[in-house]
This record gives sequence, structure tokens and C-alpha cells, in this order.
Amino acid sequence: MKIALGQIESKFMDIAANELKMIDMVKKASKQEADIIVFPETFSTGYNFSYMKDRINELGEKTTKTTIPLACNLAQKYNIYVIIPIIYKQNEKLYNSAVIINNKGDVINIYHKNHLWDEEKNYFTYGNHDYQVYNSPFGKFGVIICYDVDFPETCRTLAMKGAEVIFVPSAWATTHRNLWNVFLPSRALENTVYIAGVNLVGDHGDLHFFGDSKVFDPTGELLITAGEDKEIVLYYDIDLTKIDSIRKDFPYLKERRAGIVTWPKST
Repeated sequence: MKIALGQIESKFMDIAANELKMIDMVKKASKQEADIIVFPETFSTGYNFSYMKDRINELGEKTTKTTIPLACNLAQKYNIYVIIPIIYKQNEKLYNSAVIINNKGDVINIYHKNHLWDEEKNYFTYGNHDYQVYNSPFGKFGVIICYDVDFPETCRTLAMKGAEVIFVPSAWATTHRNLWNVFLPSRALENTVYIAGVNLVGDHGDLHFFGDSKVFDPTGELLITAGEDKEIVLYYDIDLTKIDSIRKDFPYLKERRAGIVTWPKST
């Protein structure tokens, strides 16, 4: 599975400008024969919702608005899976979402972020749905968004359903930068899966996004990083055949004793 991570410096609240960047990155990924390209959280608008204020509603995109049809056309034209995280509008509700598009240009799912971070709760509706594994010609993958990765059960659910790679499109600011290097390798090792985190770059209002998109193997080892504070497409050719041997050495999924766990109610 050859993946491409589009570490983009989104122009704040300028969908048209960010669509042009998407086009360019998809073309580059296709030339590198990538199977899939993934963009960061809310890449088409940028991320800082208190600064968007009244404009956030108009920035919400329906299935027929430009970014989704454009990405579908690009996916079909260049024979590549495309994951575009956007502000999605449905029935006058806003969601922090990721649109998963196959290489035929079909939208196969729209995942709404289940765990909303901080001020996101003031603008978005919770996803409240299960985690889906996508069976592609090049492997099985799942998608969660940013704060979702802080919760171990998100990646564990995907791993138990057969995911081999989990993508984490994010808008991870410098205020919690250290956790970027804690959660990603932890979730990789705990679940013996590949984890690919793709982060925004740039300044949006009072938030700075540092990039540092990276890929970890199923032992939590860092395989590659895009570096910080630069716009770049990061490529990595994942060898999925290594997963079985790693799971023999680290049989966490096989030996977990889920039946003895009783979950108390949240406090």
C-alpha cells in the first residue's frame, strides 16, 4: 500500500485556494503511483472555529458543493483513493467529517468525528456512529479524526474489525504538540497496525499547526516524517505482509481478555 499524506498549508477560510492545492497534490501523488492520498482535518477551510464565527455555516459543504465533486473527479481521473476532511453540512447540521472516495470516484462513506475537541462542541454535531473498515484493492484501512486518537477504543475497534492501516487526519496545534508523539505510536503498538497521522501547517488565528506528519509501524517505530512547518506530500510504501509476523511477537489482539472487563458509567 503506497500512501501519500498531503501536509497542506491551508489558506484560512478560502475553499477555492485550498482546492487548487488539493488538485496539485493529487496530481503529484498520482505521478508517484500512490494508492491513496489523505489530507488533514478541515483542510478546505483551515481550523479555528471561533475566528470563523458567523462564516462557519456558509463554509459547511454539502455533497453537491465544489470540494466533494472535485475530489471525486480527481480520484477517478488519477485512479487514486482520496480522503478529504471538511466541514460537512447535512440537514442544517454541521459535522467535522472525512469523506472517503475510492479510485472510481465514488463516495464510499462520510465519517463524522465522534469525539469533539474543546470549542468544536459549540459548532458541530457528534458523529455517534461506528468505526468502519474499508476493503480496498491495496489493503484494509480505517479513518478517525484528530481527537479521536486520544481514545484507545477507537483504534482497537478498527483493528478488531481487520484494519491494517489507520489514518488520522488532524489539526494538531503546538499547544499539545507533545501528545502527537505519544498517541500515534501508542495506538500503533497497542493494536499492531500501521498509523499514519497527517497534520495541517500554518497559522490560523491564534493557533499554529506544525505539520510533522508521520507514519508508525505496528511496533510503534517511526518510519518516516514530513518534517515541520512546510507544505509537502509525504510518501511511504507500507509492507502489509509484516503484520502477521509482528502479531506473533506481540499478540495483543489475540490474547486480550475482553470478557473480564466491566465498564463503569462515565463520571
